[in-house]
Amino acid sequence: MKIKDISIVNTKIKIVKLLIVFLCCSYLSTNAFAQGIEIKAAFDTTAILIGDQIHLNIFIDQPQDAKIIIPKLTDSLVSKVEILSSVKTDTNFVGNGRLKLLKRYLITSFDSGVYQVPPIKFAYQSGSVHDTITTIPLVLVVNTIPIKDPKKIFDIKKLIAVPYTFSEFLPYILIGLGIILISALIIYIILRLKQKKPIFFFQKPPELPQVIAFRELEKLKNEKLWQQSLVKQYFTKLTDIIRTYIEGRFQVMAMESTTEEIINDLRGIEVITDETLTELKKMLITADLVKFAKGNPLPDENENSWKIAYDFVLKTYKRPEDEVEQEDTNIKKEKISA
Repeated sequence: MKIKDISIVNTKIKIVKLLIVFLCCSYLSTNAFAQGIEIKAAFDTTAILIGDQIHLNIFIDQPQDAKIIIPKLTDSLVSKVEILSSVKTDTNFVGNGRLKLLKRYLITSFDSGVYQVPPIKFAYQSGSVHDTITTIPLVLVVNTIPIKDPKKIFDIKKLIAVPYTFSEFLPYILIGLGIILISALIIYIILRLKQKKPIFFFQKPPELPQVIAFRELEKLKNEKLWQQSLVKQYFTKLTDIIRTYIEGRFQVMAMESTTEEIINDLRGIEVITDETLTELKKMLITADLVKFAKGNPLPDENENSWKIAYDFVLKTYKRPEDEVEQEDTNIKKEKISA
């Protein structure tokens, strides 16, 4: 036998002898007895696997008038034997002027070996006597988990298949829905832009024809085109403004019609008097002569043409009171027909 093997065997023999001694002591009925006070300390078991948790139990049997100070055990009993927590002392009155106490500490160890816990001292007072009671020492054996083949690594337990829950799938569902919504929004925006339509349905209400006409007429006046000898451009813009207004106000296709056609389509409309129509025709004919016959009107004619256009819009645009009158007329007609 090798020297190393002999030393291992001797160590094991010493551990066994020490265990036998302390195991015998641990089964003594009384650890400490004085003045009618009995204190005993014991583990739930004297041998555990590494990492297991057991209790250190302290049993106290005493007279009711005796005062015993239980020492505070905090971090560890000895090196590598840790105290995890303590349980509130349990008190039980057994009669005959005596009571029993039970104090428990939850302990563990993460290193294998044989650990000797030294005696625990308890100071007490019984009547006029002040003294100390000491428990017997304890032994705790911490064993490692036996390994069949140290060259191989095994799981402690087999993997358990746990079913998936809805809460585990929920984040992925929400992410998927978010991607779908964002993709749909991008496609919608692209299609609306290609169709040259507003992206959102909430649109600014269209401007009234008279608002556009008044604004464009003021703009044309401020440009002073005919004053810069740009007479053709001046009358082109002026007639475009009036034609656009006529289309928006009276639904007449004025942009593609001749002057005579426009006048004929406007004839008979209630809000357009014969005088107003005559003035409009005069302005349109002047514009035609400038655009197509290279006419050169006088400055007064240029300015008067703008005024005719402005007055035409001013006298013919639809006012709120006109709409009310139209509604009243329609109601009267319905009552008469009924």
